[in-house]
Amino acid sequence: MLTRILIIGDSQVEAALKTYGFGSILNDRFNGEADVILRKFPGYTAEWMKLLTSSVARNLGSTPDYVIILCGRDDCLRSKTDTRPVTDPDKFRKNLYSLVDKFTNEIDMNLERFILLSPLPIHSMRFEGDESNVFDGLSINKTTLKEYTEKTREVARRVGGQFVNTSAVLDRALDANIGRDGIKLSKEGHINLAEKLVELIELTESPFPSFDKIGVDYEKQLGEISKCCSLVQAENIAAYTYVSTVDQYSAYLSKTKRGKA
Repeated sequence: MLTRILIIGDSQVEAALKTYGFGSILNDRFNGEADVILRKFPGYTAEWMKLLTSSVARNLGSTPDYVIILCGRDDCLRSKTDTRPVTDPDKFRKNLYSLVDKFTNEIDMNLERFILLSPLPIHSMRFEGDESNVFDGLSINKTTLKEYTEKTREVARRVGGQFVNTSAVLDRALDANIGRDGIKLSKEGHINLAEKLVELIELTESPFPSFDKIGVDYEKQLGEISKCCSLVQAENIAAYTYVSTVDQYSAYLSKTKRGKA
């Protein structure tokens, strides 16, 4: 069957399947030989994502060939209305490892085909000067992001997966790769991230023969191929209805009773 690529992450993957998103670019580069599937959880920390991982894995239809995971920014990006604590780097590492572990408990796939991306870099000058960011009271600690990067590397090494340091990929041309708000990828940034991922993904052989390989008994031949293939159309949808991070955290505290600690 076609190579199936699952992208799962926090707000950093929201634009992955938009026109110039890195997921759409992967689709274009592989030219119909791969299906890119997006499951996005804007505002979710790695801990919250891990709680839904099993459900996501069970509802994919068939096992993906690659799983690309990008999280961490929403563990430390905060606004004046989002009072959640910033996730400690060691706790982030444990949550990320648990997220991957839950996937492996649900699906049988080569661990080398897990691709863990470090949190995307920010453009400090643009981030701090953006009027919308200032109005929302957005803040993010670059030191924490760097620590998350190393923790992501540790998890990738421990599980035997692949690791991409997005800062190493994007920092060399940060002005071009990061948008005007200092936090979202520009078109160029999406292209460069996609190009790095292309290097890591090996396509499986297409189950569909070229037209000149199809004989006169085409109905039988193509019917047999159809029975062996399970094609699940990728959808650019959120896996779950988005609820504001403040409401999510309130519900989380209420459920776990951690608010009393």
